[in-house]
Amino acid sequence: MSGDSNDRKLMALGWLFHLGGLASLLLGACAYQFVISGLITRQQSDNDAEIARLETLLETEQDVGSDFSRLRAELARLEASAEAARQRIPETAQESEYLAQISSAAKTNGLSINNFTRGAVTVLGTHSQLQIRLTGEGDYAALCGFFKEMSTFSRVATVSQMSITIPSSSEIYPLDMTMTLYFGARAPQGGDRG
Repeated sequence: MSGDSNDRKLMALGWLFHLGGLASLLLGACAYQFVISGLITRQQSDNDAEIARLETLLETEQDVGSDFSRLRAELARLEASAEAARQRIPETAQESEYLAQISSAAKTNGLSINNFTRGAVTVLGTHSQLQIRLTGEGDYAALCGFFKEMSTFSRVATVSQMSITIPSSSEIYPLDMTMTLYFGARAPQGGDRG
């Protein structure tokens, strides 16, 4: 019997080893499935987040692309406008040519110019400017015609000060006006966009 008992013990021990191996295999398979499933779920979650980020980026990129096109067109328009303005600003003051235009406009419209006074030149970072003061007189129609013709001059100039006195007994209006002539336009220092 002892042989039978040993066989049974060995057989029971064999079954225990088989059961232990099967349990280990099942436990390992479950752990593997749990780990792999977790990794797959985490990877899917990361992929979903990346897809959402890329979709947002794509939508933003389309907006940026249209903004870029719009801003590029605006920049081209502004550069063309600046170039057109630079074409209207001579390199030197050339006040005698401008005063000849002023005199011609005054004469054409019946405005009498009494005096021209040249002011000082001011040099700024982007241009230079010269002030010219003129005094004259004329009736209402002469003043209006003179200013209308001045508005057609191609040269960039501004009226920086003006006074017209209303006379008490005549229809001739005394005019005292200071104009600023611009010349020598240049790019601002450090203005390169590189």
